[in-house]
Amino acid sequence: KATVSVLYCSPIHQSTAMFRGLAVAALLCTAAAEEQKLMLTMRDGFNLSTWINCDLDKGSAKKTILFETSTYTHHGTEEIVIAMKEALGPDFCAVRQDMRGSGDSRGQDFSLWRTSGNDSYDTFKWLTAQSYSNGDVYQTGVSSDGLGAFFSIMNKPQWLKKQFVMWASVLPHNFVYPGGAFRDSLVNGWLAAIFPEQYPALRHTAREHEFPGEWWNPVNMTGKCAELATFPAVLQAGWYDIFLQGNLKAYDCYNEGPSKTYMVVGPCGHCTVWGCPIYDPEATKSELAAAMALDIFAGREIPAIFKGITLYVLGAADASGSIDKSAPGNYWSTIAAWPQHTEARYYLTANGELSQTQPADAALSFVYDPRDPVKTHGGNNLMIMCGALDQTHVDNRTDVLVFASQPLADDLVMTGPLTVHLVVESNATDTDFTAKLTHLYPDGRALLIQDGIVRMRWRDGTTGGVEPKLITPGQTYEVVVDMWNTSYIIPKGHRVRLTVASSNAPRFQPNPNNGLPLTKDFEGPKIVAHNTVHIKDSYLSLPIVNKADLPRFELGDALEEYYRLRGEGFKTGVKKMMRIAKERAQRSIPL
Repeated sequence: KATVSVLYCSPIHQSTAMFRGLAVAALLCTAAAEEQKLMLTMRDGFNLSTWINCDLDKGSAKKTILFETSTYTHHGTEEIVIAMKEALGPDFCAVRQDMRGSGDSRGQDFSLWRTSGNDSYDTFKWLTAQSYSNGDVYQTGVSSDGLGAFFSIMNKPQWLKKQFVMWASVLPHNFVYPGGAFRDSLVNGWLAAIFPEQYPALRHTAREHEFPGEWWNPVNMTGKCAELATFPAVLQAGWYDIFLQGNLKAYDCYNEGPSKTYMVVGPCGHCTVWGCPIYDPEATKSELAAAMALDIFAGREIPAIFKGITLYVLGAADASGSIDKSAPGNYWSTIAAWPQHTEARYYLTANGELSQTQPADAALSFVYDPRDPVKTHGGNNLMIMCGALDQTHVDNRTDVLVFASQPLADDLVMTGPLTVHLVVESNATDTDFTAKLTHLYPDGRALLIQDGIVRMRWRDGTTGGVEPKLITPGQTYEVVVDMWNTSYIIPKGHRVRLTVASSNAPRFQPNPNNGLPLTKDFEGPKIVAHNTVHIKDSYLSLPIVNKADLPRFELGDALEEYYRLRGEGFKTGVKKMMRIAKERAQRSIPL
């Protein structure tokens, strides 16, 4: 039978350990039972609920710690660290900790991951000082717990030796404020679902820090990656995932360090919990990342057939909305590094075309009313429907500018960043400009590839100082709309389509155009903006690569061979880890 204890232990001063007033139990803080619940005291005196699961009578006497810190209470849930321990064997202890404000770690509100660096450092220090520890910690995390994993390295804990992180981001400001606009449905919806009692305070805190200044420093890894990420890691991302950009940045970031990092980019990420339109049948093969993680954690070499990046190349859907198996995309590839891309510019024209010839100047205007925003339909979402959905009905409005290329003479093979460069003006002192890149089919469907936004008062990003820079009515400005990244092939005969507007709600909170900060914008009027795009220097930038740089890889066959070599227990562990990851993501959404 497992032994369950409730103890109060301090990573900083172990002699202060107490067990409900019984001093004799202080000795138990240095000897784990098979299953033990601890309240570990952090450097500021706050206690974190921590579960330790060890097979003390099996395996080696000194064990590696498998660690997971979570915003999802352990009550009634399964844990990825337990699944990993079952697959890896008794030489590992599984440890799961509730983040501040989560589960049984009550007494403070959730810190929005800003205490992850200190808390993980203190926890690792205590765990590795125990008699059953060999001094090494391997960490895993999915979604919000993956954020905790990324930010746990901020204080460079010397005990952390390996990581497996799924669907997370090293760019916290970017996923809350992409382009400076508040990510309404994701942030508000997730905080309300996971922290209903704390939600009003957390919402206010998130909204009062629009600019990536000092408040974000505890989770800002910019310029520190080579120093912090010094260990092997496996990362998992998805093209329609909520954290795509920060996940891709994590790969680049971790590769600045001395150790090998592997990344698997599937089609879906979090979007799989909604069924991931078109691509869901291929999403399960992203489990390669979990298999790689088990190998790295076990000290085995990953089979050489798998390169540093294994990715799904998106492609066309058939008329029924399923994967078109005859299309030039829709396959897996494994490559040593991202292919070099060349820029293809498609200029906006006055007659609604996308042309590779720069046009004469002209102005296209529309009226944006924040009380009637363009409705979100698909994209990189969690709390609302996600994925490659048809945009034709939501774009059929007078406040949306639509541009399309001529039918392509050849397949358009893209891998890399997607941006729209606009020259704009407005009669307001602040407004937004949005963009959507879609794949236009001969039958008229316009399926979403990616989208983005720029809020004009934050148009200069981190280079504009800590104060917002309102615009002057009637003055023109050059802005860049970041639509994140993709790997996608549009077949010849199909067309590239771009739309420009000033709203995409509730994915992004509609801008009331009054220039007030988020914490006060409801106090001001909702102003109707007359917005203009000057087309001569406005263009879509696409990353074009050679298809030969994305060789087809039969991942399904490779996975089966992988499982045959490693055994049934290995396969069972991988499948269980992925099932738990999906269930963890599903807990957030109103299905």
